[in-house]
Amino acid sequence: MESKQESKYEVIITDPAEISFYEILDYLYDNYELSRAEEIANEIRDTAKSLAYQAKRGAPEPRLLHRKTEYRFILYERTPRAEVKVIYFIEEESGVVFITDFFPTEKDSAEISARNR
Repeated sequence: MESKQESKYEVIITDPAEISFYEILDYLYDNYELSRAEEIANEIRDTAKSLAYQAKRGAPEPRLLHRKTEYRFILYERTPRAEVKVIYFIEEESGVVFITDFFPTEKDSAEISARNR
C-alpha cells in the first residue's frame, strides 16, 4: 500500500516568478528539442511544488539576507553547469510558500535583489 504524504503548505507562484518561468521556457524551447524542453519545464515546476511538503529545506538566499522576510532557495540542476534557483519565502501563519523567482544561475547574481521585492 502506497502512503501519500500530506501537504503542509500551499505553494503560490507570484506574478514576477511566473514571468521568470516563462523567460526560462522561451530559452528552453529555443535551445532544446521540444520533448527535452517540456521535460525540464515540468521538472522545474515539480521542484517548486515539492515545497508544499518540505518548505524549510532550502538554504537562506545570500543576496536577500538584509530583508525582513527570510528568503530561501532550492536548486534545480538543468545541466552540471546550469541551475535554476527557486527563490521563495514562507508565510507560516497562513501556511503559504510564495515562489518569488526562478533565477538561472548563469545570470549575474546581483540581479536577485532587484528581482525579488
